[in-house]
Amino acid sequence: MPVDPAVAAPMSAAPVPARLSLPPKGACWYCDKPLDSVRRFCGKSCADSFDEEAEYNR
Repeated sequence: MPVDPAVAAPMSAAPVPARLSLPPKGACWYCDKPLDSVRRFCGKSCADSFDEEAEYNR
């Protein structure tokens, strides 16, 4: 039975990390270090830690 590509595509797409949906707030979302009005995290380690904690708390 063939699968409709419109239905199959969303299931095979990689999940979007929760951090991409966060608005910039002027501070790191993980450690609250002050940042500019564009960035969400102060570095890769905080972004990775945020993702790990979000996955654990799902």
